[in-house]
Amino acid sequence: MIRDVMKTAVLILVLLASASCGSGENSGTSTTSTYPRFAYAANYNDGTVSIYSVNASTGQLRHSGYVAAGTNPRSVTVTPSGKFAYAANYGSNNISVYTVTQATGALTAGTAVATGTAPSSVTVDPTGKFAYAVNSGDKTISVYTINQTTGALTAGTAVATGTTPSSVTIAPSGGFAYVANSGDNTISVYTVNQSTGALSGKTDIAAGTTPVSVTIAPSGKFAYAANSGSNTISVYTVNQTTGVLTKGTAALTEVTPMAVTVDSASRFAYVANYDSNTISVYTINQSTGALTEGTSVAAGTNPASVMVDPSGKFAYATSFNSYAIPVYAIDQTTGALSAAGTVSAGSGPVHMAMTSGTSAVTYVPKFAYAANYASDSISVYGISQSSGALTAGTAVAAGTGPYGIAVDPSGKHAYVANRSSDNVSVYTIDQTTGALTAGTAVAAGSEPRSVAVEPSGRFAYVANYGSSTISAYAIDQTSGALTAVTTVTTGTGTNPVSVAVDPSGRFLYAANYTTFTIAAFVIDQTSGALTSVGGTAAAAGTNPVSVSTDPTGRFVYVANSGSNTISVFSITQSTGALVKVTDVAAGTSPYAVSVDPTGKYAYAANSGSGTVSVYTIGQSTGTLTAGTAATSGKQPRSLAIDPSGKYAYAANYYDNSISLYTVSQTTGALTAAAATVATASAPLSLVVCGTLE
Repeated sequence: MIRDVMKTAVLILVLLASASCGSGENSGTSTTSTYPRFAYAANYNDGTVSIYSVNASTGQLRHSGYVAAGTNPRSVTVTPSGKFAYAANYGSNNISVYTVTQATGALTAGTAVATGTAPSSVTVDPTGKFAYAVNSGDKTISVYTINQTTGALTAGTAVATGTTPSSVTIAPSGGFAYVANSGDNTISVYTVNQSTGALSGKTDIAAGTTPVSVTIAPSGKFAYAANSGSNTISVYTVNQTTGVLTKGTAALTEVTPMAVTVDSASRFAYVANYDSNTISVYTINQSTGALTEGTSVAAGTNPASVMVDPSGKFAYATSFNSYAIPVYAIDQTTGALSAAGTVSAGSGPVHMAMTSGTSAVTYVPKFAYAANYASDSISVYGISQSSGALTAGTAVAAGTGPYGIAVDPSGKHAYVANRSSDNVSVYTIDQTTGALTAGTAVAAGSEPRSVAVEPSGRFAYVANYGSSTISAYAIDQTSGALTAVTTVTTGTGTNPVSVAVDPSGRFLYAANYTTFTIAAFVIDQTSGALTSVGGTAAAAGTNPVSVSTDPTGRFVYVANSGSNTISVFSITQSTGALVKVTDVAAGTSPYAVSVDPTGKYAYAANSGSGTVSVYTIGQSTGTLTAGTAATSGKQPRSLAIDPSGKYAYAANYYDNSISLYTVSQTTGALTAAAATVATASAPLSLVVCGTLE
């Protein structure tokens, strides 16, 4: 009985979170282009919004960090221009306001604005002038005017709704607003004053039991409401002059439909079924709006919403208890969905929005940096976007024994772990030339060997081999300066030599050289502090020296120099704990492992055999299938793939050089350039950074 009550409480929370998931509010998209660019997911449990870039050809989502929202964000939307984003925070009774960086999709927080009690949905009208939030706690709709320069919201006069409003959407014409009232089984219809955004003339029409989501087809002709209590979709014809809804024949769903959306051409509808863990697929009768059910597809555990991208080629679900976003390709003839991958999200993703633009997102390489252990310096290079070739710039001094190097996600700052001087060097990166300007170094533990920056760019972590600790630092967002946050142990005598953060920013992993284990930590996304996942550390091979996460956030790879293997682990998304999948053979003494940006290929630098192993990654299990190894210089110790995925680089410790490879986009195979590029003495670590266009 207690378990049933708890499940009901959680379900009620998620029902309210399923708001504004349909194309009637443009699914938070701009309709000015068919190129999807950036996606955003509201994560209820951890109070964040995950940021992704979108591959317009494959639909793949690529992690681009996250930002803090308020307490329990339930809904996220973007303006049609793609300039501003908003998140409705159910637990803190406000709306987070963000400015969107057009080139990168990054979100910069503005001043949050108050709502009514327990806002469960936020949407923007098609003109981008007004925003609306339904407040389930006090039965109101908050009305706002959007400042077209800053995105700031100015409150207008709130209006009453039905009982427990869960979702709000605006007609494509901008003339009418619709609210699903889950507490009294109705849809409220309002007229929108298109000069002021004010709502008036409330009328109600019956829905099914517990309507939690309402959407208007982009054609403006039909409306649909997901009724979680009766497992149906209410179908309506819309009078486009008056906004009045005329009820048609409801369609059956699977168990607990949470959200309904319609594709951009108004041909297909999709429903997220929370308790049957599926997405239902329907074709829309173009004359009546009636729904004909197709074949449903699996959608992880408890899908809370579903969204179609602006091009109509791909669909996305937020799997609340899988902490993931399944991706689907849409058959353009039938509307059928086929699985096209999965990417991790924050904790409890409930809703998504997406921007579009006049071109697809493109990643281009800019600069490369090598930490030279024996010469206490950092080599600087510019990268040719057409060939991947490196052009040397001016090297800069590091501390003593630079061992590991990392660049923050913005590409503005670089950090170097100096093993012999027990500190971390800090640099500012010239955005035009790639030149490094040194800031103030900070103390680390004993023998720091690896440094990583988490995906929001707010925290950095250093593995201290000699003291068996991880140092955590806060990053000044202007100067890049580091301020110590805390230090945690990896266990006595563990000697961590490598550290990596998963792309969702929730977990950190450290390779313990002496105990042959991988330590796992949960990252506090407010303070950056680390808490051990607990339990027994995951067993790796002999002398693990490098740990890397895949770009989807589902797998971890470890290079074991003593056993000549790569260990493969899956990440438990709810806790961060690692589950061993398998070990695969590498070359002799693999010292580094890296995954390409698409998550399709992995590579290992084999110091003992002077080769780079090539693997294809199994997309469902993370397993590695070996291809043909490529030759490198002597003792390759570090490996980097550029952000475009076209070029790979290996730092050769003994040769004092960098080997360059072209990456086959179809097989992952490496083709070596004719010549290597010189470094200073004993390059141990290599990093490549780039930009988005």
